Order: sequence, then C-alpha cells, then structure tokens
Amino acid sequence: MENASKSPLANEPLLRIEGVSKIYDGHIKAVDQVTLNVASGEIFALLGGSGCGKSTLLRMLAGFETPSQGRIYLGGTDITELPAYQRPINMMFQSYALFPHLSVSDNIAFGLRRDGMAKEAIAERVEAMLKLVQLSQYAKRKPHQLSGGQQQRVALARSIAKQPKLLLLDEPLGALDKKLRVSTQIELVNIIEEVGVTCVLVTHDQEEAMTMATRMAVMSAGSFLQVGSPKAIYQQPNSRQVADFIGSVNIFDGPVKENHTNYVLVQCADALLRVPHSQPCQDGMGVGVAIRPEKMALSRKKPSAKVNHVAGVVVEMAYFGAHTSYHVKLASGKVLQVQVQSHADEDNADLCWGDQVYASWADNAMVLLTQ
Repeated sequence: MENASKSPLANEPLLRIEGVSKIYDGHIKAVDQVTLNVASGEIFALLGGSGCGKSTLLRMLAGFETPSQGRIYLGGTDITELPAYQRPINMMFQSYALFPHLSVSDNIAFGLRRDGMAKEAIAERVEAMLKLVQLSQYAKRKPHQLSGGQQQRVALARSIAKQPKLLLLDEPLGALDKKLRVSTQIELVNIIEEVGVTCVLVTHDQEEAMTMATRMAVMSAGSFLQVGSPKAIYQQPNSRQVADFIGSVNIFDGPVKENHTNYVLVQCADALLRVPHSQPCQDGMGVGVAIRPEKMALSRKKPSAKVNHVAGVVVEMAYFGAHTSYHVKLASGKVLQVQVQSHADEDNADLCWGDQVYASWADNAMVLLTQ
C-alpha cells in the first residue's frame, strides 16, 4: 500500500548519481551504469532480490566502497572520493549496531560526543531525539531491556541526531517480525518526514518499499529495471520481470492478432484479450499481458463479451477476511489467482472446490508487456 500523503518533489536534486558502476575482479559488475536524482525530502527505495546490487550502491553512497566509474554528488558537491567520516551522511544498519553497555541516551549521544559538541547542546539534542521517537521514559535503559521496535527507534534517533543531509537505511525493519514491521513502517516514515531528512532505503520487501517510499527503483543485475512512484510501478510495470517482482500477477502469453489505433487483440491459449496500447508492437509479435488478481471478477455466469474472460475450475480458495483468494485452473493447465473483496463476494459465497467459474476483467485492467 502506497503512502498517499507523499509525492515526488520538483526541487533541485539533493543527491545525484551519474553513471556509477562497481566492478569486482576486473569483470564482475555489482552495479552497472546507474544514474539517479533524489530530491531533498524524498524517501527513495532501492528494491530487489539478493545480489541485485542495491546494498553495494548504498555502500558507495556511504563511502564504504569507491565507484569504479561515475560520480556521486550531494548538495552539488562531488563526494565520490570523500572518506565516509567526512560525508554528511549517516547509515542505519539492519542490526541497529547499538552499544549494549551504553544507555539509550548514551547511544544517541555517542556520535555527538565524538564530534566534540558542547555538553549542554548534546543534552538538548538527545532530549529532542528521545521525544521525537517517543522513548523519553526509556532514556536510562540498556538496549537489551527494549523491544525490537524500540531498539529500531533508538538506532533511528542516533542516526538523525547529527542532522545528516542524507540518511541511508539498510533493511531497517528486517530484524522485526511481520506484524511489528507493518506498524513500524508508518511510524518510521512519520519520524523521517517530521525531521525532513532525505532518505535512501534498501529493502528486498516490496510491501516495505511501497509503504515507505516516495519513489523506488526495481534493481536486477546491477541495473535499474524501472524507476517511479510505487503506484506507477505496480499499475504500469515496464517489463515482465518488474510485473512479476511487484505483487501478485497473472501473465498471459500470445501473439498480437490485430493492431488497432487504441488497442491490440492478443490471442492467448485460453482467451482473446483486448489490451490498450502501452508499448509499440506489430502483428504476429509475441507479447505478455499482465493482470493483477484484484482486478478480476469471478462469476458462475458466462460473460456476454467475446474478449477478456476465461473459463476454469476452482482448485484452491482461501479466506483472508477482507478478501478471498481463488485459484482457477484453465483448460490450458494455467492457474490464475483471482482476489475478490469480501463486500463484492456475496454472489460467490457458496463457491467450492471443483466449481466451474468465469474470470473476467476490463480492458484497462491489463498491461501489455513486450519484454
């Protein structure tokens, strides 16, 4: 679910990454010619599976790795060769890296003391950070006396206490259980937005990226597959790989049968699909058509239209409260996932395994994929 209150900012970028690559052993490209602008105040997510290059890129921003090619600018200053300790950047690690022998207050104050800040100023800053993350009453506790979510907020408070220009988050919620992660995502975003710090977030969790980020980049093999808002990437993926990585999706394959001004007809094994134009294609060209499960309707009655529906048999069904998920096996052997909201599922209340059904959808529910 995308945070609807956030939108990309139009001001000059705070962070500029220009043609950055990281090459190991002379030929292994962990990051390959990445270019990106991040505006001041954005929360930008790097999303991808293990080994896609997202953590390597984050380490280059932090100064822990040096790019093999390209330049990195922060606030208009070239920081490519600048050592990590001289960069106005802080990084929060997945493990939080809290000092177990120090109190919450002393953990937050640690970096400020190393910078030589005056004692009174440190006390004021620490008090402000504790209030911000709602941990004032835990100031004297040690990290092991806190819950996982509280430890995460201490690590965040320590990261922003030095007022960095850029905050880097490396799998910030990875150590939390699923239920706590969901509640902490919104809490974390609210704190970051209140402080106004620009943030680059690395995660492999698509829900985390879509909930927290202003914009995101889906990475694979060291490159960006697609950059955009979570909503745009979810609703208009530019490739099969992106469609398959973000959320659940059904993908039909087939050749373009007819190419019209506003749509194409795609002949798939189980259906004839009328798909709006989104990418150039030619008659006979093999394409994919992506449809999200929640954009499908399910009925026992056969639709009257000649396009955009399939017949099948219910082979699995699971009730999740807000919606019911159905798996429908088609004549070709393909299994569709159809997600029906509970308030719209009254007609299917008595559906059961083995029932014959029809799945249907609107033209604008589909996205044409040519790669």
